[in-house]
Amino acid sequence: MASHPFILLFYAVSGFMNTMMGIFHKKTTENNYFINKSYISSRENVFIEDQNEEKNLRYGSKSFAHSGCGTAAVYNALLLLGKPQPLAEIIRHFEGHGASFFAAFGTAPQAAAKYLQSLGFFVENTSNRKKFKELAECSDVMIFTVMNNRRSIRRMLHTMCIERIPESPPDSLASVPDGSDTIKSPGSPEESSHRFIVHNSHGRSENYVNYDEMMSHLGDGSGLADGVYMVGVTKSSIPLYNH
Repeated sequence: MASHPFILLFYAVSGFMNTMMGIFHKKTTENNYFINKSYISSRENVFIEDQNEEKNLRYGSKSFAHSGCGTAAVYNALLLLGKPQPLAEIIRHFEGHGASFFAAFGTAPQAAAKYLQSLGFFVENTSNRKKFKELAECSDVMIFTVMNNRRSIRRMLHTMCIERIPESPPDSLASVPDGSDTIKSPGSPEESSHRFIVHNSHGRSENYVNYDEMMSHLGDGSGLADGVYMVGVTKSSIPLYNH
């Protein structure tokens, strides 16, 4: 069962309505594409770690800094998965397929799964709080939407790209990016077989020794972040976990 069914219903409906009304947004979408393509032509293939710095980018009726976390997460995920796409193209895609009320409320979490599948990736997703940890620990890369504070929807939602780093793996998917902030917790890394690097969280990348530590730091820093929807991606064609 979905942990936050009404939030997901809101995004499913608003994303669908946005797609149906795409003809009315076509001119704005093309204008945004021209602006975005001109601005980021020399900035491709670099992780977006602080969307608030991208004040010149447009996303739907808003700025990318305001509501672009979902598209930033997809962009970062594709870098990690070895199939980068131009950010301007990603933004244009989601303006027509998944932007909630033309990005006034960001991007429908479900839209990322469809987009990644269209690029040939094997994708699993869940909205069940009990399944998040399991999916995270068997995915190469995740796109994770959380409530910043489960006690107040006014604290809004945030979507991040997360990469899993197995401890002492034979072939790591990606190394820790230069300049990432490592957040240490009591206990030894050996307690978990997975580390997690979160991109575009609190304006930086963050390195956590296990899933539980990661969850305690996400969101608004209150320790009250709550998962809404997770998309798990792997290069393998084998199912990620048993439902």
